Amino acid sequence: MAGLISFLKRIQTLNNPPLAEKRTSALRFGILGAARIGPDALITPARSHPDVIIAAVAARDHFKATQYAKKHHIPTVYSGQGCYQKLVDDPEIDVIYNPLPNALHYEWTMRALRAGKHVLVEKPMANTSEEAREMIATAQQKGLVLLEAIHYTFHPATQRVKEIIISGELGNVKDIKAEFAVPSLPYGILFHKDDIRFNYDLGGGCTMDMGVYPLSALRYFASSEPIEVVSATATGHATDPTHIDRSMHTIFTFPASISGETFVDFQLPGWGPFSIIPQGLKFCVYIKLEGGEIDFTNFALPHLWHSIKVRPRDGKARIEKMYKRPDGSGEEWWSSYRYQLEAFVEKIRSRTPQYWPASDEAMRQLTWVEDIYIKASASPLFLRHGMLILPVLGEKAGLPVRPACSSKRI
Repeated sequence: MAGLISFLKRIQTLNNPPLAEKRTSALRFGILGAARIGPDALITPARSHPDVIIAAVAARDHFKATQYAKKHHIPTVYSGQGCYQKLVDDPEIDVIYNPLPNALHYEWTMRALRAGKHVLVEKPMANTSEEAREMIATAQQKGLVLLEAIHYTFHPATQRVKEIIISGELGNVKDIKAEFAVPSLPYGILFHKDDIRFNYDLGGGCTMDMGVYPLSALRYFASSEPIEVVSATATGHATDPTHIDRSMHTIFTFPASISGETFVDFQLPGWGPFSIIPQGLKFCVYIKLEGGEIDFTNFALPHLWHSIKVRPRDGKARIEKMYKRPDGSGEEWWSSYRYQLEAFVEKIRSRTPQYWPASDEAMRQLTWVEDIYIKASASPLFLRHGMLILPVLGEKAGLPVRPACSSKRI
């Protein structure tokens, strides 16, 4: 009962954090687009940060922009044609948050950097690794902070798992499997029927969206880059099966004979007659080491709830949870987004964050995304028909990479 009460209290405070008194010199953030991810990723975490003010939002649809601003108490609204540029040009804005569709990450992040703004951009940073390289180089040249929002790596639970690995308690890593998949549900619950994730021209695809979580998890916990994508098998999405992957199963090899595996799926098929029984969520990282195993459940959103199950081969199994850093910094109710925001602000203020990814991290991540699509394009495309998984003769799954940004006018 005590555990349930603690959980409910943490979730309540996470969703309704105390409002910090804002400093007069607080960083003023502007949001590009009235995105659904905005409240969880930035607006709510900003409430408890004394050095962050959400000052403006820009959205092309005037009604949507004003309603979004009203709901989230954002004082300045830009809407209509040219609204994004007006926000980027606003001299009162210090930081741009870019949660636009993937295909717009490059253009509007580059415009913001050129305007002298720091940028927090949603994952993946861009459509291609070359775009990410240009973005990173521009930020470095301008002396600005650019961060791809792989938020879960900032959470104490994720860092605790890596700490156990590095400690050598269980020996060397032998195999890592990470999966992130959601059940097939009616449109409107998780995804819209015309969701941008299903649009190739907007940088859609499961590997480009949910796939960045397990891929980054493999790289993070292995503390190295893969050597090779051994295989990649895609299931096409019904809306555009030859361009959009609904699911992707990938096998990697890493240095030191470590094997890696990822699985992602927008719509896990159901069980039973006519597939009417939905599958449960898949959101775990399984790490096999010489002397035991670690199962990290709910690695993508560890602030909601997580479990770190450690099973030594010659010892007693234990379950760990960690919502607050060992040094006492942070709060039990901080989300991974709030920990990320803390580090982002520290970096902007020229202080040393508790954790910060390598400057070229997003570029290297996208290089492997591209390699996955290249490998998948050489394999048959699969579609689900009833209870059978059938190859689509003559079709291949996924083009080598998502299209480059359609507008390079910076």
